[in-house]
Amino acid sequence: MPDERQVDRYQVRADSKGWTVYEVWSGEPALIASKPQVGLSEDDARHTASMLNQRARRGDSSMRS
Repeated sequence: MPDERQVDRYQVRADSKGWTVYEVWSGEPALIASKPQVGLSEDDARHTASMLNQRARRGDSSMRS
């Protein structure tokens, strides 16, 4: 049986001004309304990543590149 686990599409990492939400496959910062999600507080970054991952799991077409 194939491995059914899925890696979240968005994760967080520390940056020079706080925390960045980034897209795992590209390594690029996530964009919301064309604004890179960088320099966030850790709580805001984790919340944003969680919301983006929920939308991606639902197949939200606005999340596709």
